[in-house]
Amino acid sequence: MKIAIAPNPVKKQAPSLAEEAARLLVASGCETVSISGMYGEGAQRGEAAKLLRDCDVLLAVGGDGTIISAAKLAAELNIPLLGLNAGKLGFTAGLEPGQLHLLPKLIKGRWHEERRMMLEVSLYSEEDQRRFYALNDAVVSAELAKIVEYRMAIGGNSSYLYRADGFLVATPTGSTAYSLSAGGPVVEPTLDCMIYTPICPHSLFNRSVAFAPDTRLVVDIPRNRGRLFLTVDGAEPVELRAGDRLVFTRARRYARFIKLTNNSFYDILNQKLLENQ
Repeated sequence: MKIAIAPNPVKKQAPSLAEEAARLLVASGCETVSISGMYGEGAQRGEAAKLLRDCDVLLAVGGDGTIISAAKLAAELNIPLLGLNAGKLGFTAGLEPGQLHLLPKLIKGRWHEERRMMLEVSLYSEEDQRRFYALNDAVVSAELAKIVEYRMAIGGNSSYLYRADGFLVATPTGSTAYSLSAGGPVVEPTLDCMIYTPICPHSLFNRSVAFAPDTRLVVDIPRNRGRLFLTVDGAEPVELRAGDRLVFTRARRYARFIKLTNNSFYDILNQKLLENQ
């Protein structure tokens, strides 16, 4: 088995945890490859993808942002991923620093896989069409203290005008992130659905809605008084303009998360939330 190890150098613990993980895996008869540049942009990420193609598993070492970024690249290549937490919450991590002794289970095949749904977000503008993939969420927001107006249609139905500070569309994996803070539900990450949550809506319609995975949400952007932005999984915001259309659908690709423990999602949720109160 060949395992790629990609620590996020920004995280203080990540390099040392990655070295310890590599030592344990090599001692168990596994080949390891250290990958740098995965969390960069453009050519760096492309080089990392080339190295990953020959690997059986990706071990991402960092916080939730690190693991989500790595999982999206792994999903593109259809490679399973194990997240090693070197951050704070670590909702998406399969291992904590004190559980490194479990790594030899990878070589022995004593692990199971969780498939996580991803979102495909298509942005149609006058100039071109752009496509983004989200494992957590896609957020539309305005400049500070500005109200967003948008029209949303479900599938081929009529669209309706909404006014809010913004809105987000989350996956079940992202239900414990921004969506939870905005009043959205907690959804088990192995389910397939899309969660729409308005942010401080200026109407009586102030509840999240969970849509079936085959739903197509279409959002048209009318003229607003301020600038609007689309942010996908916390990446660099993309400015939206009047006349733009956003289409949210379930992506064809899935993120494949490795689990080495028998902890349930609810055990992990309670533990993480209690630790950070």
